[in-house]
Amino acid sequence: MRKLGKLTLLLTLAFTLFNCSSDDNTITTSTTAITKRQVIDVYANIVYENYAKALTDAQTFQTAVTTFTTTPNEANFTATKNAWLSARESYGTTEAFRECNGPVDTDQSASTPWGIGNEGQMNAWPIDESYIDYVAAGTEPYAGTYGAGSIINDTSITIDVATLTDPNTFGGNESQNDKSISTGWHAIEFLLWGQDNSAPADDMTGQRLFTDYTTATNADRRRQYLNVATQLLINDLQALVNTWNTGGTYASVFANLDEDVALRQLINGAFFIAGDELSSERIIAPVDSTDGVDGSGQEDEHSCFSDNTHRDIFANAKGVYNVVFGEYGSISGASFYDLVKQVDETQAQKLKDAADEAMLKVNAVANNAQPFDYLITQESSTDATLGVVMQSVKALQDWADEISASATVIGINLQ
Repeated sequence: MRKLGKLTLLLTLAFTLFNCSSDDNTITTSTTAITKRQVIDVYANIVYENYAKALTDAQTFQTAVTTFTTTPNEANFTATKNAWLSARESYGTTEAFRECNGPVDTDQSASTPWGIGNEGQMNAWPIDESYIDYVAAGTEPYAGTYGAGSIINDTSITIDVATLTDPNTFGGNESQNDKSISTGWHAIEFLLWGQDNSAPADDMTGQRLFTDYTTATNADRRRQYLNVATQLLINDLQALVNTWNTGGTYASVFANLDEDVALRQLINGAFFIAGDELSSERIIAPVDSTDGVDGSGQEDEHSCFSDNTHRDIFANAKGVYNVVFGEYGSISGASFYDLVKQVDETQAQKLKDAADEAMLKVNAVANNAQPFDYLITQESSTDATLGVVMQSVKALQDWADEISASATVIGINLQ
């Protein structure tokens, strides 16, 4: 297991570089230099610890799944859904490790033998739920051709690891292969909550009954699917923990990269999530696809069945914050922010201010009294006056701009 050890503890004490005053939020002056290698090493520890926590929480979720599928009742069903929500939190912060030329979204090849490329298997969305199980008549969001012939309800299909992994994003209707998703967090989410066909103003999640796993048609296949999909998620997270652990395949590759290359990769992940994936794909897209009345954009929510999108947004933004400021759990060490501050304190302050503003606006969404799928019916991405959701988009994109400008200060070009 990767340990921070005495060296990083000493670095943490020696390199505490800033103190946010409650009066002016200014940055104090450092007397000790931070090196690029220290930032890279702290980042590698953060990645490992975050994936390890995501795995541990997913294993707790798997225990709940096993209990429920063995003894399916209302109490165990509720406990399983709660365990999914809890596990989702720690996974959400790992998204900042994407687009870093790392193992999670790089396929294995001769030039990248360390590639795993399992991000899509874990977190692909939005999904055509009719590809997996039954849906309400007329509600198929994409291909709309499966229904009773879905994986669960087609008894000629054997539900096992091969069945679910082989067709994931490629099976079923080939013209809709980016929606034919059979694995990962959102496939499991649908199995637990079912479709959310309620009006956004009703503030309701999907209303799947636990009897889908007891007396309903193909209840046994539904239980089997839930177990297999959960095991696949565990497998994927375990692979990432193994490769990022000390001596692991990618941990060794990353440690031996040119320092500027490693820095560019780790910074690019934060830049990508803040300025593109989170702000554009996960927030603007559902805003734009809603008609402002019935909330049809809720199909494009990241966690549309459980109505957990507001927490996804927070966790993704917090993951960016962790990378920028070199912190996660008990880890607090040399960071990208520290490197920038050594070269240009004015730019470092801009980066800090943008980060604080983004987290403030994201929290306004995450802690809003109204659910995300209702909030997006009240806004448009083209409105002159921004509502709370689009304010978070602007703040995230401004933060991404400052991440890019800060990278330039230390000689890294993200464009």
